[in-house]
Amino acid sequence: MNTPKFNNSDIIENGWWNILPKKLLKWVRLGRFDRPVGFWLLLLPGWWVLALTDIKFINCIKLMIIFLIGAVVMRAAGCTINDLWDKDIDKKISRTKKRPIANGDISNQQAFFFLAFMLLIGIICLYQLNINTWYVALSSLPLVIIYPLAKRFTKWPQIILGLTFSWSVPTAWSAANQEWTIGIFIMYFATVFWIIGYDTIYGCQDKSEDEVFGIQNSAVSAKNFLSTFVGCMYSFTFILLLIGGYLLEASFFWFIGVTLIGCHFVNQILKLNDLKKYAPLKIFKSNVTVGLILSISSLGNYINFMQ
Repeated sequence: MNTPKFNNSDIIENGWWNILPKKLLKWVRLGRFDRPVGFWLLLLPGWWVLALTDIKFINCIKLMIIFLIGAVVMRAAGCTINDLWDKDIDKKISRTKKRPIANGDISNQQAFFFLAFMLLIGIICLYQLNINTWYVALSSLPLVIIYPLAKRFTKWPQIILGLTFSWSVPTAWSAANQEWTIGIFIMYFATVFWIIGYDTIYGCQDKSEDEVFGIQNSAVSAKNFLSTFVGCMYSFTFILLLIGGYLLEASFFWFIGVTLIGCHFVNQILKLNDLKKYAPLKIFKSNVTVGLILSISSLGNYINFMQ
């Protein structure tokens, strides 16, 4: 397989999708199936929460698989909604102007059919979970719809994204039939701050063009104190992960993981001081490592249980 290569947009030229018929390529790009970072970042908080519950290991794995499928299709659905709202904006930005709705490869009607299909798969996944989880998951839909509009009425749309993208935390908790405690709410807000931080870094790719076209986001709003802003978001994340882990009676493996990602956060913040040398996209993508470390460390609960 050829090494992925970017053109002047965020479209990846070569990858596994080259084996598919060309007529399917536009759908791969619409759902961002060619860029798995997004669904990993959506999925991993749910994974680490599942492992922090008291359900049996085999049940945890089953739920992880359901959440994996759900994360892929719901991320695709979210991207479709975003691209429908933002098609006129995307046409102006070099990184996004070749997205299939913006460049006309996919019509609005076709996009709605794709969206309905992704939501149908998501509903099938949701059907595998208890009924309380249906209400928890479906209650996120207003945020999913509102987020693409947020940049039109606030300079800090990443706050809405953080509240939305963190929804796998309460959804996973409910799926495991856990009683609601302050610990899980703290874990939710830890994830919210993490997302605000890493998506601000992601927004740095378009910062100069966003300023020209008057597009609002935290990368533009915090441009004069970028490292400080992201540093604060990551600091809140670190502290709340420690507190949340303590309240949820996580094993010591969890705290080792949180310590490791704390070091990772420091490394990211240092790189923000020289974005000419360190690409914002690469720094952003490294947050998958953060999520994987926390997911693996949370599984330490089962090691303790088996002992």
